[in-house]
Amino acid sequence: MTLRETIILGLLGFGVWLNGAVMFRFGGAMMFESGPLALGVSGLAIGLSVCVLLSSIMSWRKVAPADAVNAAVILILPGLFGDVAYVLNFSAITGLKSETAGPFAAVLVFGTAVLLAYALWLARPSRIP
Repeated sequence: MTLRETIILGLLGFGVWLNGAVMFRFGGAMMFESGPLALGVSGLAIGLSVCVLLSSIMSWRKVAPADAVNAAVILILPGLFGDVAYVLNFSAITGLKSETAGPFAAVLVFGTAVLLAYALWLARPSRIP
């Protein structure tokens, strides 16, 4: 993967994270403070959406399946750094109760884990085109 492609994927990842940050700011109470069912649905929706995004971006940028893990890591890094600020100043940034930081972090970690597992699956050597 070229440096140019790495920068493009990083910028795309930042855009996805920023979109999510705005969504969490305005819809976070519904997602994270409405009970375990809403939390589970939110986690599954985020997990599914990041996989669809990875596939779409890889197809659009013509990233080889063997580079899926690299692409996923480059896409998530800006968000992981941004989430550090979120967690450190959770209530002030999100407008949510401080008790919601745990479920929020759990959903983010789940989404990241699903994305990385999916990228590993895409990059597996036995993949049939």
